[in-house]
Amino acid sequence: MLTESDSETGFAFGDFVVDRSDERLIGPSGPVKLGQKAYRVLLALARQEGRLLTKDVLFSTVWDGTTVSESALTSTIKELRRALGDESRTPSYIESVYGRGYRLIPPVHSVEAHASSSVDREAVQPSAPAKGRPPLILVSTFDDSAVRAQYPYCAAGLREEVLSGLARFREIQLVADDRPEEEAANGRRSERGYQLTARLLPDGEGVRVIARAKRLGDGLVVWAETMSLGDHGTAGGVEKIVRRIVGAALPAVDEDVLAGLPRTSDDFYDNYLIAKRRSFSAANFAEAKSAAAALHEIIDDRPGFALAYPPLARLYNTDFGYTGLGSTGAAERALALDLAKTGLAADRGNVHAYTLLGFCHLWHGQQGPARTCFEQALALNPYNHVRLEECATGWMYLGDLAVARNLMDRGAELNPLHDDAFYEDYGRLLLIAREYEPAFAAFHSIVRGTIWVDLYRSVCALRLGMDQYREIVTAWGGRVAADWHSSKRPGPADLLDWVRRHHPLSGNTGDVFFGDVANCLEALVEESPRVASQARE
Repeated sequence: MLTESDSETGFAFGDFVVDRSDERLIGPSGPVKLGQKAYRVLLALARQEGRLLTKDVLFSTVWDGTTVSESALTSTIKELRRALGDESRTPSYIESVYGRGYRLIPPVHSVEAHASSSVDREAVQPSAPAKGRPPLILVSTFDDSAVRAQYPYCAAGLREEVLSGLARFREIQLVADDRPEEEAANGRRSERGYQLTARLLPDGEGVRVIARAKRLGDGLVVWAETMSLGDHGTAGGVEKIVRRIVGAALPAVDEDVLAGLPRTSDDFYDNYLIAKRRSFSAANFAEAKSAAAALHEIIDDRPGFALAYPPLARLYNTDFGYTGLGSTGAAERALALDLAKTGLAADRGNVHAYTLLGFCHLWHGQQGPARTCFEQALALNPYNHVRLEECATGWMYLGDLAVARNLMDRGAELNPLHDDAFYEDYGRLLLIAREYEPAFAAFHSIVRGTIWVDLYRSVCALRLGMDQYREIVTAWGGRVAADWHSSKRPGPADLLDWVRRHHPLSGNTGDVFFGDVANCLEALVEESPRVASQARE
């Protein structure tokens, strides 16, 4: 059994070796970066030699009895699992005993300290080619030197809450390092990742927080914001700042990652990101189908990679990103539902899998299961403004407009720099709520929207008594015909059926909306003889 006195001894388990004299974890491809807390948890697990290690013991040893939230332990276990390449659902290294603690699965045996540095090359061989991983987010100690005397626990509490919020995102590797900012970053300069930092300064009777997200490699700041924590002692004040840091920093990181992607790559995760980007930016039907094929290849190569399922299912649900209008029907919707269920089974902690499955249920007329999915998504991650807006749209289709509006407002708080997707979602909500004037204004704020924007605008114009609706819906009909999946031009009845298929509204709300759409489409019938006459002339 390993003991504290074995300071000059290393130990091995599975494909890994720990050199305790140098405090290093060595894997099949060489040294693996590991934060101090994760390293101490690994030592504690190894000493148990397969027996259960309770959470209470971990808190009293690794955290030295300091009062921290349980999310601190959860984040550390996730960091350790990622370092080991372990899956929580089918673990090979760390088994979770629900509500009680954890145990190390493979047997542990001692190795000499001088030999441990060579074991990584001679005794530990890679079991499989290394797979790409998401970008790393390093969270070091927050700098509270200017306020520590007056508010000694403010920085630590804020950092723990930020870690808890970030741990809800599946698109990152989260590393909590208790060392100061520069010291923590120096050992990870070569990695693809970012560092989230915060500095606390006096602000009258309260605290001002300056937060930044910067690249580990070159230090380029991709996001920064200053926030006032006037009511530093209230949970509401801390929660507001946590929501801003978590909700704003990660979108900036995502944008920077996508902007730096190559056209092709040998890295698995890069290939996923490239395919995902193509699925959203496809300019035509052929490009969208190519993106779908690439996502299928990723899933075939690694069926347990849950992140690839949502963008693929989205293509089947939305006429391949609205590039081949009318091209998807019952068969594609059934395939999307199956993909959504498989993706959720691969990772039940992936919030996007829940919102996707919620929409699939809506499109199959299953409102009860859809509501459950959206509720679960909100419980899993209230910090992702994209998912909040998706849930808002889901609740709008479920007929609960008050909840939908509240969620849109929460998303706007997280991301006050509204994009086209926000204005389209918000405008649609106002339209369904029959607030036509503000809805019309929201649609006018869109620079480049989906195929639906002009249809929504025509409905608003009709309701506001503007004859302009005829011009708008006619232009919309021409655009739809140009992107229709077949050479046969769709008539008003075809278009109304197509609109119904992509807007799972029911009850009186649906009756009003589809009635307005039908009235707008009558302008296409009136316009057709005039266009035909002009063509003959």
